[in-house]
Amino acid sequence: MSSWPVHNPRHRSSRKVVEKPVEKVVEKVVEKPVEKVVEKVVEKPVEKIVEKVVTPTPAPISPERLARAETLNVALGGRVADPTNLNIYAPGVSRSGTGIHQVIYEYFFYNNLQTGEYIPWLAEKYEYNADFTSITVNLRKGVTWSDGKPFTADDVVFTYELLKKNPGMTWAAEANTWVKAATKVDDTTVKFELTKPNPRFHLIREAFPAVGIWGGITILPKHIWEGQDPLTFKNSQPVGTGPYKLVRATETAFVYERRDDWWGTKVFGVKPAPKTINFQYIGDDTNIALALAANEIDTPFIGKLSLGSFKEVARRNPNLRAWTKDPPYAWLDPCPRALMVQNAKPPLDQKEVRWAISYLIDRKAIVNLAYEGTTTPTWGVWPFYDGLKPYFDAIQDLRAKYPADATDTKKAAELLAAAGLKKVGNDWTTADGKKLELIYVVDSNSGEEMKVSAVLADQLRAAGIGVKIQSMTGSPLADALLRGQYDLKLHSFCPGYIYDNLWLFHGANYVPLGEPAPWYERNSFRFKNAEFDAIVDEMGKTPPTEVEKVKEQYKKAMAIWFEQLPVVPVVQAPALVPFNYTYWKGFPSAEDPWNMPVSWWATFNLVITGYQSPTTGKWVGGLQPTGVK
Repeated sequence: MSSWPVHNPRHRSSRKVVEKPVEKVVEKVVEKPVEKVVEKVVEKPVEKIVEKVVTPTPAPISPERLARAETLNVALGGRVADPTNLNIYAPGVSRSGTGIHQVIYEYFFYNNLQTGEYIPWLAEKYEYNADFTSITVNLRKGVTWSDGKPFTADDVVFTYELLKKNPGMTWAAEANTWVKAATKVDDTTVKFELTKPNPRFHLIREAFPAVGIWGGITILPKHIWEGQDPLTFKNSQPVGTGPYKLVRATETAFVYERRDDWWGTKVFGVKPAPKTINFQYIGDDTNIALALAANEIDTPFIGKLSLGSFKEVARRNPNLRAWTKDPPYAWLDPCPRALMVQNAKPPLDQKEVRWAISYLIDRKAIVNLAYEGTTTPTWGVWPFYDGLKPYFDAIQDLRAKYPADATDTKKAAELLAAAGLKKVGNDWTTADGKKLELIYVVDSNSGEEMKVSAVLADQLRAAGIGVKIQSMTGSPLADALLRGQYDLKLHSFCPGYIYDNLWLFHGANYVPLGEPAPWYERNSFRFKNAEFDAIVDEMGKTPPTEVEKVKEQYKKAMAIWFEQLPVVPVVQAPALVPFNYTYWKGFPSAEDPWNMPVSWWATFNLVITGYQSPTTGKWVGGLQPTGVK
């Protein structure tokens, strides 16, 4: 990387050392008898020699070095336009780019996708009624806000009433879709009346204060927000239950100090190790690389460090590593990439054509060329997390029967012919004799999409399928995608849960071509299958704790999904997340995958503090100092 500074240390001359012959130097050393030399060494008692050796006072640790050793530095993805506006419910305010949902606010439960654990935090347990139309939550006793006020059911009820009265608040629509009313039973008990039965309500982050991916509904302190306009109140000095308090906020830095009165220290008996946490914007890839090499930051946000820069920094700084020690290095983001195929347009409305496209894709080439080897091919739309492995194991026979990550150009040709297409020269033609040409829509602001399209389009063209790249951005892109005005489009599939990602393909999200779909991955590709919908509906009514039953439902749904292949899986989503172990240790890794490692999710709170395992009762993880450097 050309921007790296080159160090040229000055070498002292060795001339004086060798100006006398070696024989003379040796002679000088041994001119006295050995006995005399030894006598000189031992003329003082051994005790005195030892005393002399062990008594020197160590150099004092400078305040600067000590402060750095107690500080966790996180590099942000960008500047914050208004650092005085920390209203987590105001549209446009970044909850992750300011650090507030990582260290100020906390949540009822944390869903550890990596391990499959559902971790109690502000709440201790929940219980549905018999028909899943209500859920009662028991809050944890002893929780307090950062100003010392108790955290109670009044705060929970207040927050949901605020969302009900102010539909403009972020996620108010989702919360109000599911919650009819939140009522106080006593100070530590809240009952949620649901709008319809749902045994999975406790997993809906937009409606319930449980964090799995990124963030979730956040409970507000009633005594601070009461009487405020929730859309204009800036909340510049946020009061939360988290282990840190904000001490300074600028466009480029948010400084948090540890609360010695944090309720978790009293309840769990633990204290987060970092005394100070800085969420700071320091610039582009080069600046972050230099800062990591100089041990000035401990981890950056996603997408802020290229693979080439990471490798160079790791070469210079042996304390730097990513999720894996070797390629692909990256942790897997929960949103795998798949090629959306417009099922409502012929000949893509035929499963044979969709499968042919899948067989023509060389995913390993895409991994190497577009992603520089930082990810892996995928066969579906779920992240490869340990917590999901039981479900993946349940469909191994289907994965063998339907290799949705395989390349087989001969099989692709057979399928295209079976769909009624003909090969004329090097081109595949449709029934009317025209060359098959597909519109591949690409977000021109996405470097990832641009790189993938260059590789993938060439692969299809080489096989005789015409591909026209159509670059778009902004509202025209959004409108075109929702109305289905594309043939192909690389897209992410979130949130990554088994049921939720199946529901993206449900007919409830189907609208005719030309009308706007509910969302991009919510069936903008117009897949419709009544048998599939019935299975997903059955799964939606099944408590997720009934794992064996859910696995059976998943297998039935996937038998249809694989056979029809409504979208074409491409790769897992890479998140190159490097960590600097110079000052801190205990970061999650592929060797010790105890949690998600990302610093922009609300779950980063538990990366910092660790958590009590709901299965073993033992404390798991948490950052620890490596010692002053």
